[in-house]
Amino acid sequence: MVKKLLLILFLLTFSTAIFAQDDDSLDKNILETSLSGIRDVVASPNPFSVTTRIRFYAEDVIEIDFYVKDLLGNTIHAEKVKTKKGANSIPFFRDELESGIYIYSLKTKSKVISKRIVIK
Repeated sequence: MVKKLLLILFLLTFSTAIFAQDDDSLDKNILETSLSGIRDVVASPNPFSVTTRIRFYAEDVIEIDFYVKDLLGNTIHAEKVKTKKGANSIPFFRDELESGIYIYSLKTKSKVISKRIVIK
């Protein structure tokens, strides 16, 4: 009787471990998919007087939101950009903006990267 109970307990534990490993591999795939995005974001030249380029590397073809905000948080520029896999760049023109510090952001489904640009 004790041997049967131990055998049943062993089988239940072993089958639970197998299902847990399947869940772990599924979670890993979901995490890797959600973390694929953008990296190495830099504005060049910075500071600038007329135009700058926001350069970044995309790990896949994705759609991102590009925002520029003033220091009070007011959105002064917004656009959707479809990236290509690899190196990308977004030109940004000063237009009628005054000299000062602004914050630009690149937003994917899982990540937001924000940095500072300075207009001379």
